[in-house]
Amino acid sequence: MIHVEPQPEPPDFDARVRQPGRADLSSPAGELRSHWRHCATQLWAAYKGVCAYSSLHIPRGTGALSVDHLLPKSKRRELAYEWSNYRLACVRMNARKNDLEDVLDPFEVQDGWFALELSTLEVIPGEGLTETMRARVQKTIDRLNLNDDEFVRAREAYHTAWREGDMSFRLIRKHCPFLAKELLRQGLVQDEG
Repeated sequence: MIHVEPQPEPPDFDARVRQPGRADLSSPAGELRSHWRHCATQLWAAYKGVCAYSSLHIPRGTGALSVDHLLPKSKRRELAYEWSNYRLACVRMNARKNDLEDVLDPFEVQDGWFALELSTLEVIPGEGLTETMRARVQKTIDRLNLNDDEFVRAREAYHTAWREGDMSFRLIRKHCPFLAKELLRQGLVQDEG
């Protein structure tokens, strides 16, 4: 995971998502209809298609993008239709996070809290963390299963493509920004700007 900078809500968000959602919340049934889906592609564009949790690019047209509610809608209904509570997530990460509230918020994560062991491409806690923060980082890694075979293989494919010259560092930065940051931090590539 890397730090994700919060992006402003789209100009039509209030009309397309918040207002219909508030109307649903105030209705006698109080049903949570998925109005947030109306902003899914805008969320994807705002965050350049990168999953907030896996730090991997989510290809358009695959049906793999989803809107994660950082604070679960099942527990914080009043935030179900608020842009500030949304994180772009691939479907797998959204399902794993589900209603968990002990996963670190990508908006609050600082670069360096999570690191990559480049020999295995597994996510590990960064160096120099307090014991408390190290435990929180490890819990997030475990809860989201950031080192499952699929995610490790995805990072491995990008790393191999870059190492063998099939993919530029600029594209690594776009499609796997966590790997790009780690290659820079570990001194294996010069910043190309």
